[in-house]
Amino acid sequence: MNGTVQGDKMFPFWTQDSKWPGIFEIEWVFIKDVPLREFKNIIITMKDGEVKCVTNSRDCQEIPFKDGSNMAEITEKYFNSNTILEHFEYYDLRQENYEKSNPIAYETPSN
Repeated sequence: MNGTVQGDKMFPFWTQDSKWPGIFEIEWVFIKDVPLREFKNIIITMKDGEVKCVTNSRDCQEIPFKDGSNMAEITEKYFNSNTILEHFEYYDLRQENYEKSNPIAYETPSN
């Protein structure tokens, strides 16, 4: 995150508009595929008070600064041979084929 959450604003593209209020700026430091097993030793307290591995956290789970810094360090040091960016063409084609085979799910409601 590159700033604080602006709770009075909404990201305009969520499918459930009121579920995640607020927006914040981000700055991408890494774009890298890192297996979840690399983070297995990072244990945090979840929103509900339960203590679990960070890899079991949910969307919008706040990560303590120390643990987030640790995750960034692990990510920086991890060597991988490719990134998800190299697979976008595959995923775009897969989505296009899915939409063709399930047209009702992607119809826009008529006004």
